[in-house]
Amino acid sequence: MNDTDPRLGRILLLGENFGNYREIDSARVGSEAAAAISVGADEHSPSKQFKYDDAVDNEDAICLIAAPDWVGMAVADAHYGPESSHMLLERLHRIWAKIRPESPAHLAEMVEFLSNGDSARTESETTLLIAVYDRQSRSGFGISFGDSTFAIAGPKRPLQRINPQDHRFVAANQRGSLLGGTEFTFTASHDELLMIYTDGVNECHYRNPPTSLQDHHIQALVEDAGFDPLESVERVIAAALEGVDGNPGGQDNIVLGSAKA
Repeated sequence: MNDTDPRLGRILLLGENFGNYREIDSARVGSEAAAAISVGADEHSPSKQFKYDDAVDNEDAICLIAAPDWVGMAVADAHYGPESSHMLLERLHRIWAKIRPESPAHLAEMVEFLSNGDSARTESETTLLIAVYDRQSRSGFGISFGDSTFAIAGPKRPLQRINPQDHRFVAANQRGSLLGGTEFTFTASHDELLMIYTDGVNECHYRNPPTSLQDHHIQALVEDAGFDPLESVERVIAAALEGVDGNPGGQDNIVLGSAKA
């Protein structure tokens, strides 16, 4: 399933549908947000050792809601099969079409009930990162499991990573795994860009963050893009596929979403 109707201000991109190496699939989400996905650039990446399904090379997923009054962003980076990342974000996407999270407690409750009771077909597990932003109050909150990143960048705010990171994973068929995620809060100003992405960006050289895209690289890319959401996600993913300073890039799946605050 892919819901990519920019008129509705919402998008769901599932990695199983995007498996062409060295390609970037991107779309605007409404007028003030964008999302992009890529399987990567290296068909022989060491990340392949953690993929269970030979038919699915891309196990990342993203959903994004960009309404006039709020923004919802979520990414998931699965291992050992795409089921958990895809099942969880499919369900979140359906819920967000009807219900807006109103508080950190409400979001945590929503996350708990993302488990749909179905048994995963594999041992799939996934990171899960969700951020919710209120345009009127210029404030937001989120919940984090794993090492994906929510960050904010602006003309007067060099890229700032917001969420705590860990090595915790959740499973779509294990409701208990969806309890106790790390909660966070944040504020943003109207000229800033909200960004959410999996570690295919900051570990584009697989498991080598020091030789992958750094925060200052990302900041320069979005500045050059004029903080435009679509151009920003496309430039950052293109740089991650290329790699930094002659080091390998594109060695993991990537999803990236952005929205104007």
